[in-house]
Amino acid sequence: MPERSAPSGVRAFRPPLWACLLTPLVMAVMVALGVWQLQRAAEKQQLQADFRAAMAQTPQILAAPAPPAAMAPQHVIVEGRYLPQQQFLLDSQIREGQAGVRVWTALQRSTGGIILVDRGWTEDPGRQSTKQWPVGTDLRQVQGLWRPLPAAGLQVANRLCEGAPAAAAPRVQYPTHAQLACAFEDRLADGLLLLHPQAADGFERAWEPDYLRPEVHWGYAVQWFAFALAVFVIFVVVNWKKR
Repeated sequence: MPERSAPSGVRAFRPPLWACLLTPLVMAVMVALGVWQLQRAAEKQQLQADFRAAMAQTPQILAAPAPPAAMAPQHVIVEGRYLPQQQFLLDSQIREGQAGVRVWTALQRSTGGIILVDRGWTEDPGRQSTKQWPVGTDLRQVQGLWRPLPAAGLQVANRLCEGAPAAAAPRVQYPTHAQLACAFEDRLADGLLLLHPQAADGFERAWEPDYLRPEVHWGYAVQWFAFALAVFVIFVVVNWKKR
């Protein structure tokens, strides 16, 4: 009896061996990246909760010497005097589409040592401006959130230790503690105090965590899962061939 031939136009799934091995591997990597982004989103949600909880806490006296700031902010109070001759401008701070700076002012603690106080955001006066950033030098208690120095995704060079700064308040781009510490004779604490919104001698202060929001990580996770699905669909479509 003659052998029957397959009907014309019938398709069969015939992927090559290499595709069968590579496709699951690629999909697994993409799914793992999506899960990692979901984990990052959960971490950021926890940090947001810690930030809000810290704002509602009763302030505690910051230890002396101050410990390095933890990722979860602490609501603290310190006593000392501002040092108006030792200030920095955190450059390139955009708020509602407007360029500005954040004014960091050194505070000499009564118990010894120095901490940096972020007095808030203000409109950028321009690099050629000689604007001053006055602040009272009376003994006071300063209240705010003690947290790590903000960090950029890429490390930027800050030449604060290469001679005296040309400006009374030099501009900086996310400096590290080591880059700032050499500008002071006394010990500089490793952290930054976000000045309480109701405190005197401040600028605009609507403090929020300065890192990617959970929604961004959720979006990345969806993208990775979609990529994995797309790889699977392409694998099936490409290898579903006519016999």
